[in-house]
Amino acid sequence: MAASAWQLYNSAKSHIGNGTITLGAGVFKMVLAKAASNASTFTLSAYGGGGTLTSVTNEVAAAGGYVTGGRNLLPAAGQWVQGASAKQQKFTMSSVGLAFTASGASIVDIKYAIIRNSTGSTAGKLLCWCQLSSANFTVTSPNTLTVLPAATGIFTLT
Repeated sequence: MAASAWQLYNSAKSHIGNGTITLGAGVFKMVLAKAASNASTFTLSAYGGGGTLTSVTNEVAAAGGYVTGGRNLLPAAGQWVQGASAKQQKFTMSSVGLAFTASGASIVDIKYAIIRNSTGSTAGKLLCWCQLSSANFTVTSPNTLTVLPAATGIFTLT
């Protein structure tokens, strides 16, 4: 199965509008989550510290080169580019994507990718999520999982 389209969390729209999340500035990270995660719950708002009602649960374990809290997007802040018209703006990351290489151990039970802004190694606001596969999967050492943005960007604001 191909990955699903990126979905904005409900709170992300509010956070973008009130300036809590500034797209194109600051640090954004991609987090991997397990099949048992609540990552696809649109009412989540925080990465860490908010409890199961507002925070993502079941991030994949820190192993095989994966670090708790995720990896920085490239460029770290993401970027805005003009879409099909001057009124359309796309939020995207590097066209080479973001690679997670299992090194010395496997990265186990992956199903979701989550993009969050980073206000600390275990803190930040959630932006969007993507279901990478219909079932959980494992990246065995020395293989690599590369998450590429769609040619149309991660999401588009019009």
